[in-house]
Amino acid sequence: MLKILRDKTFFLFFMGNIISLIGFGFNLIAMSWLVLEETNSEFALGKIMAVATMPGLILALVAGVIIDKVNRKWLLVNLDIFRLIVVSIFIYMLNTTGFNLMALYPVAMLMGLGNSLFWPTAQAFVQELVDENDYFSANALLSASYQVGSLFGAGAGGFVVHLYGPVTALYYNALAYLVSGVLIAMAPFTKKVSENPSEKIFNAISKGFIFLKDKTGILFLGLTTILSDIAIWGALSVLTITVSKEIFLKGSWGYGVMDGMYGVGALISTVAVAKMVQGAGRKKSLILCYTIAGMSCFISPSMATIYFAGWAYFFMGLFNNSARIIVRTIFMEVIPNHIMGRVQTIFGVYTRVMMLTSAMLAGWIAEQYDAYVGMNFASAHYAGALLGVLFIINFHRFKEEVFMRKG
Repeated sequence: MLKILRDKTFFLFFMGNIISLIGFGFNLIAMSWLVLEETNSEFALGKIMAVATMPGLILALVAGVIIDKVNRKWLLVNLDIFRLIVVSIFIYMLNTTGFNLMALYPVAMLMGLGNSLFWPTAQAFVQELVDENDYFSANALLSASYQVGSLFGAGAGGFVVHLYGPVTALYYNALAYLVSGVLIAMAPFTKKVSENPSEKIFNAISKGFIFLKDKTGILFLGLTTILSDIAIWGALSVLTITVSKEIFLKGSWGYGVMDGMYGVGALISTVAVAKMVQGAGRKKSLILCYTIAGMSCFISPSMATIYFAGWAYFFMGLFNNSARIIVRTIFMEVIPNHIMGRVQTIFGVYTRVMMLTSAMLAGWIAEQYDAYVGMNFASAHYAGALLGVLFIINFHRFKEEVFMRKG
């Protein structure tokens, strides 16, 4: 793992990605708190989260072709600059005209556009930078960058919002995108010549679908295991702050405790997952991960204090992220790099549809019933991921395709 970090290009990308994700964490808590404080409506927050997913739905398939054809380094830099501009405009609006829920919708949509391109580009860029033998370590490091970003972004962001307000958190958000863009721009990188650069757009898009048609085991793995990520980015993006505010009465800093503990657990998983896979194999590890992550989600709102709820989130982060690293490594081993962006964005369309549905349903359930029922709904996402893995293990053709490298 340390060998990869000695590569200057990977190291600068790695640090830039961490700082970009810290900025995203500040953005998420600042916008969530603004909506809840100003509207007192979980459903309104769910709609904002849903709107943020729409650009990914509309542009995803074309975006996949773009990711596979252009220089991914400079695409990441330009996306940091784009998000910096959007956040800066939003800060100006808050300072001059105050909060306006209707004005937040286009801001959320533009931020969603930047995010929906940045994350699959980062995944494809990592695959392009490292040798196949280093995929597992590279995925662990990429995941570590996400978790450090979550830990310091959402965790520290919660405390900044609590002490200084959401606008201050957005200033840190803008600064993070600026620093990230500079670091990635400094990374020495020359893109390899694209495969068939003059290829028509429809033919380019179709290659991702053709690949998944031939690799139905990978398709099924993606459709089911992505549900665990949808729990985090969909339902829990609405419910975590609701649980902190309504059950534990701790507001934004309680959100920081819970989300920060999730980040700590997920960060530890980047080291622990290798030991787990060595001891139990990939199949048993995935079963264990989705079972414990789902149970941790289910019990978290029933804990005696916010700190015990934080520990439930710690185990959710530890095991959910371990499963993510295993699945992402399988993807890298099976999906060729020249179509990785297209395949990732096909899964991205599905993810965003489900995130949109999950976030809105979670907000509606919490508002119509309570946060406890909402967390039961979030836990069901992990049950779906678990059932998907069990089906693959017991269906011979899928098992051979998905677990062909290691059991």
